[in-house]
Amino acid sequence: MTESRNTHTPAGLTDMLVDECEAKFKIETAAKEVFAHHGYHMVQPPTFEYYDVYDAAVTKAENMFKFFDNNGRMLALRPDLTTSVARIAATKPLGELPYRIAYSGSAFRNDEAFSNARQREFSQVGIELIGDGSAAADAEVIEISIEALLKFGITDFQIDMGQVDYFKGLSELAGLDTEQSDTLRAKINDKDFVAINAILERLNISESLKAAFCEMPKLFGDIDIVEKELKNDILSNKSRAALENLMQVYEILKDKGLEKYIAIDLGMVPNLDYYTGIIIKGFAKGVAFPICSGGRYDNLTAKFGRELPATGVAMGIERVMTVLSDGVCTQGDTASQYITVALAKGRLAELSIEIFERLGFDVSEMKSKTRKLIFTDEKNKFKFILVKASDVPVYVEYGAADIGVVGKDTLLESGKDVYELLDLGFGRCKMAVAGPASMRGRLDGRNIMRVASKYPHIARDYFHRVKGQTVDIIKLNGSVELGPLVGLSEVIVDIVESGKTLKENGLEVLEDVCELSARLIVNRVSLKIHRERILSLVDDVKRELKED
Repeated sequence: MTESRNTHTPAGLTDMLVDECEAKFKIETAAKEVFAHHGYHMVQPPTFEYYDVYDAAVTKAENMFKFFDNNGRMLALRPDLTTSVARIAATKPLGELPYRIAYSGSAFRNDEAFSNARQREFSQVGIELIGDGSAAADAEVIEISIEALLKFGITDFQIDMGQVDYFKGLSELAGLDTEQSDTLRAKINDKDFVAINAILERLNISESLKAAFCEMPKLFGDIDIVEKELKNDILSNKSRAALENLMQVYEILKDKGLEKYIAIDLGMVPNLDYYTGIIIKGFAKGVAFPICSGGRYDNLTAKFGRELPATGVAMGIERVMTVLSDGVCTQGDTASQYITVALAKGRLAELSIEIFERLGFDVSEMKSKTRKLIFTDEKNKFKFILVKASDVPVYVEYGAADIGVVGKDTLLESGKDVYELLDLGFGRCKMAVAGPASMRGRLDGRNIMRVASKYPHIARDYFHRVKGQTVDIIKLNGSVELGPLVGLSEVIVDIVESGKTLKENGLEVLEDVCELSARLIVNRVSLKIHRERILSLVDDVKRELKED
C-alpha cells in the first residue's frame, strides 16, 4: 500500500493545535513584555538567508536545510536566530550602541534524531546585547532570563554559568594543538570521564595539568568552586581572568538577590569558535535539555564586517511548554528525594545488583523471582527499574531515570545525550569489522561495499567518519555472520568476545572498531540537581571496583 503523504507531517515537524498555540502565544507575550521592560526592541530576520551567512562550525552543514535560488545561489533555512541578528547589527543602522535587540521565531535543524527536544522546526524567543563587552552586560542577560522564566510560571530552575577561557587557558598552557584541544574539550563538555582519561593518557603533558583537566567535569556547584580554583597555582593568566570574570558577574547578580538561581559549571565548554567568554544554560526538572542557553560571542559580528562585543540568550518555547505542562517545576517543590537507576535486564543487571548490594543498598527484592519492574530502597532513597537494554539510554536521557547502567555498544548506537561517568569494567568485549580472510587488506579505499550489522549507526560512523568510505549499511537483527556467507554483504560489524562463532563460520576479525564494556550514565539535569549524591555514588562504585 502506497504511503499517503498528504495526511501527516514529515518526521520532526508537528502541527500545533489550539491549546498548544494559546500556551505558546502566552509564553511569547510574557517574554516580549519582559524584554521591552528592559529596553529591548524586536527585529524579525528572514526565515532563510544565503548559506554563507551561517557558520558551519556552529551548525554542521549536513544539519542545515539547504536549497538553491533561480540563480543557482545556495540558501539555507536559519538554524538559529542569533547569527541573523548579528548580521543585522553589523550591517544596519540601529542607533547608538549598545544595541538591545529581541526576537521571536522558528529555527530549523535537519537533525537525525527527532524528539520533543530535537524537532526539525523549533520556536525561540531571545535577546542580544550588542556593543557592550562588560560583565554587567552578561549579568543583564542572565537577569532577564531569570525574570522571563519566573514570568512564565517556572519557579524551580537553575542557570548554570561557565567561562570558555578557563579551558582555553589550560589548553594553551598544555601546548595542545587545535585537534587535541577540541577533542578534549568535547569530552569535558559531555562529562565523559572514561574518554577524558583515555585522551589524557596519550598526551605528553604534566601530571598537574592532567589532574586539572580531569577535575573540570566535576567543577560544578556553587560559587565556592570559583573561589577555590582561584587559589590554584597552576592557572595561566587567561584561566585566572576567566574565573575573575565569573566572580564579577555573580556578584552583580547577587546584589540583585538572584544568586539562588545561579550555579557554576567550569566543565561546560561548548564550541570554542563561537563562544568567547561567559556561557549560560538553564535547566528545569522534567526536561532533559536546557530550556535556555547563550553566552558571549564577541567574534561573530566581525564576520559581517564590523567588530562588536556581544552577549545573548535564547529560550526554547517548546521546552518551556513541556516544563509548564508537566508542572514539576512550577509548584515551588524541591526535586524528588529519590534517585532512580535504570538497569538493563539480564547479565548486566545481575552484575550491577551485586555492586549495589556490596555498597549497602537493599536489592533483596530484585534478587528474588518476581515480575515486578520497580524496586525501592527506602533507607537510601533509591529506586531501581529493570528495562530492555536498548531502552536504558532513553529513560536516562528523558529524565525518567537519573542513572543507568548499559553497554557501550548500546550507548553508541542510541546516540542519546547523556553524561558517561564511569567504565564499570564488566562485560568487556569489542566491536569489530569481520569477514572472510580474503577481505583482509582490501577494506581501505573500497567504496560502496556492503556491510551488515545489528548496529547500523556504529557501522556508518566507523566507515564514513573514521575511514572516510562510502558503504551500503544493511541492518540485520539476527545472526549477522550469515551476511558474508550467503552473499548479502562483504563484511559485518558486530560484537566480538571470544571470536569462536566467527571462526566456526569461516570468518575472522579484520579491523577493531572500539572497545566495549558496561558504563554508568547519568541524566544531564539530574547530575546538576543531585550532584553530591551521584558523585558520591560514583566514588563508592570506583572504590568497590578497585577492590575486586
